[in-house]
Amino acid sequence: MGEEAEKKVVKYLKTLVSVRSVSGEEGEVAHRIKEIMDAEGVDKAFIDEYGNVIGVVKGGIDKCIVYEGHMDHVPEGDLSNWETPPYEPKIINGRVYGRATVDMKGAIAAMLTSISMIREPHPTIYLVFVSQEEIAEGILLQYALENTLGINPSLVVLGEATNLNISIGQRGRAVIHIKIRGETAHASMPEKGMNALAASTFIMDRVLKLKNKLPSHRLLGRSTVIPTIIECTPKSPPMVPDHCFINIDRRFIVGEDEDKILGEIRIIANEALEKNLARDVEVYIPVDQLPLWNGKKLEARHFFPAWITERSRVIKRILRLIKTKVFSDSSFITWRFSTDGVYSAGMAGIPTIGYGPGDESLAHKPNENVPIKHLVKAVEGYSRIPEANIRL
Repeated sequence: MGEEAEKKVVKYLKTLVSVRSVSGEEGEVAHRIKEIMDAEGVDKAFIDEYGNVIGVVKGGIDKCIVYEGHMDHVPEGDLSNWETPPYEPKIINGRVYGRATVDMKGAIAAMLTSISMIREPHPTIYLVFVSQEEIAEGILLQYALENTLGINPSLVVLGEATNLNISIGQRGRAVIHIKIRGETAHASMPEKGMNALAASTFIMDRVLKLKNKLPSHRLLGRSTVIPTIIECTPKSPPMVPDHCFINIDRRFIVGEDEDKILGEIRIIANEALEKNLARDVEVYIPVDQLPLWNGKKLEARHFFPAWITERSRVIKRILRLIKTKVFSDSSFITWRFSTDGVYSAGMAGIPTIGYGPGDESLAHKPNENVPIKHLVKAVEGYSRIPEANIRL
């Protein structure tokens, strides 16, 4: 991989990082990605009705694969924690610094750079870059593959950070809402009311104790459960609150289903009712309307399945190819976080892998950065993965 490719991938990454594209505000970066696709000479590049940017590189083999990434990123947080401005990418000691360099504009830049380097013959390659992944992973990828393209690819390659390893799975993610209803009273006479905040502390204590009972998986690790948000009303110092809301983050392994996951929390809710701590407790998976950057909205239900891709001959062939041609230390791993693979692998059953530059532990952190050496090797990897799929 030559000096020209290195200059190009760094240039593309700087172009993308310089545009702030938090979830729901991806319009400008979407148009820049399409412009790069056009410059790279893809056979077709367009933005679909959901705001996804899609490129098509036609191949001579009657198969297709998808290279996928998300254009959105999390906010920058407290700017005083950044040593360099998050949207003014800088090269320091062989690394590009800036928000989304790891998660995941570095991978998008490498995928775009690899287009002109893919060797013939190859399957048709679809480049699919989506929005709102940070909020509801998999939703926009599903619409792109099912509604816009109507394809059933032989392989999906996610560009999330893997340190140039090959990821073959992840735990699932569920958002669980708990709504607690009590009765207000003067704080000097709490026995006259039913304190929703006291009920919430009882529920959270029981939820935290669930961690010792949750199952584990040899590849995915242990399931987890943690409260992340609590809000109570009315917010009046001398008043017992009559409503509380708790948000639960539940990560789970393959084999755990929605009924089991909700059932654990509902048992706790019933205990609170039996102890007369609340008048009512509601436990449910929330459904939201996702506002897209182009003004449209999509419905998102916040339950995202776990998945593991079988180590088929093709998947093993990809790892061998990466190890021998690109990065000798590459191995199979699984992610700790959630990705768009919840749709491709978890729902649609499409063989899915992850391959991307950067250290996943830097995602969402200040001073996020990616090594230029990783970017170059990612370009090489993306250009070679289709070789392993010729015999699909």
